[in-house]
Amino acid sequence: MIKDLSTLINNKIPFWKQPLFILRVIIIVGLVYIVGHLTIQYFCEPKVTAQTINLRDMPTPKGHIIEKLAYGTRLKVEKKNVHTKWWRVKVGHHQGWVASWLIHQTKYRAINSLAEATIVLDPGHGGIDSGTIGLHGAMEKTYTLPTALAVAQLLRSKYSRVILTRQSDQSVSLSKRPKIANMDKATLFISFHFNSAGKKNAAQGFEVFQYHQNARKLAQKLNNNFVNLPLVNRGIAFGDFEVLRDNPRPAVLIEMGFMDSTHDFKHIKSKIYQRLVARDVVRGITQYVH
Repeated sequence: MIKDLSTLINNKIPFWKQPLFILRVIIIVGLVYIVGHLTIQYFCEPKVTAQTINLRDMPTPKGHIIEKLAYGTRLKVEKKNVHTKWWRVKVGHHQGWVASWLIHQTKYRAINSLAEATIVLDPGHGGIDSGTIGLHGAMEKTYTLPTALAVAQLLRSKYSRVILTRQSDQSVSLSKRPKIANMDKATLFISFHFNSAGKKNAAQGFEVFQYHQNARKLAQKLNNNFVNLPLVNRGIAFGDFEVLRDNPRPAVLIEMGFMDSTHDFKHIKSKIYQRLVARDVVRGITQYVH
């Protein structure tokens, strides 16, 4: 009797209001949501479109390579560092770090560490700071920028992440220059300058300056690759400069000739010389990063 009454009552309730039906609907909707969310998440995950990129155990080109990720690999991004641009990702059972700027470089193959380096190039002076005044009133800032830009162009063609402390004739304080490198945790820092003896033709040549001992190897690699320049090599020296003192990473300042030397200045203002310097600097950096 009670069973029949229950059946009668249930039969009088529309099926879409019956508890079992509602429970089934909730379960189905939940499953659809979960599957849909996972599907969307999967297709939103970045896919490697480079030929190969490295998965490393640390966010640095010096980190151990865990695996080489091939074209088409999907990356589950767990953390993005907005300053260094290294991402912590999970691929299958492996977890590690990738240089995010390489993920979509379609022609890139992970054959060297240079592409994974973040390099800060500092064209000395700029804006209201002319730098040293050379022959015929020439200003140092006029030549540091194109030299640094030539280096940047070559490095970018090799997929390196390049940051310039200035990209035009603008004023940048001395204190801000190392801060840029510190914020982005740069692999290395190079400041470009031209020298002055204070008297016409009193000195000539280029020179590499370091402050911290960890910059010694970088200074040596650069200096060793300047052998084909048409200027005197003055070697490597200690330089107590703010842009080096406040830079805990390997950082050097290069003086690529004397503005008040007739011999040096004819080369300094030449685009051919600027390209020579750029080629040698990039070769030195490449050898250092390896």
